[in-house]
Parts: sequence; structure tokens; C-alpha cells
Amino acid sequence: MQSITGTILLVQESRFRLLTGQGRAETFLLSHAAPIEPQDLTPLAGRRVRVRCERAPGLLAFVARDLQLLDEEAITA
Repeated sequence: MQSITGTILLVQESRFRLLTGQGRAETFLLSHAAPIEPQDLTPLAGRRVRVRCERAPGLLAFVARDLQLLDEEAITA
């Protein structure tokens, strides 16, 4: 399992987009086994996180198994 760090750009239901430090936008699907619920993702938009994940078989997305909040304040644009 790998970890990817970045800023959550947008959230829709159990899916989210993450902008990595390398400037790549990656799509994630929240695992049913993750310790957070889909409704917990919305307040994380604009926040810096580390995602433990693995590639989803047959998809261009990652499956997010766990998220760790890395910043203390929301990023304002």
C-alpha cells in the first residue's frame, strides 16, 4: 500500500480529487473499510492530507483506505 500527500481539490459523495506536491491531480474512491464516512470528506476540501491507498483494479482511480489530516487550518484561496 502506498501513501500520497496533497491537497483535496473537490469532493463528490465518496470520491475526491487530490492535487499532489508534483502538481498531478489524482482521483480517489473512499473504501467502505476506511475509518471515515463519505460525509466526512466535504469539510476536508482545501485541506492538506496524506492518503493511504492502492490502485483500483480496472480503474484510473485509487482506493483510499485511510486519510490523515496534515494541516491545522483550511487553505483559503
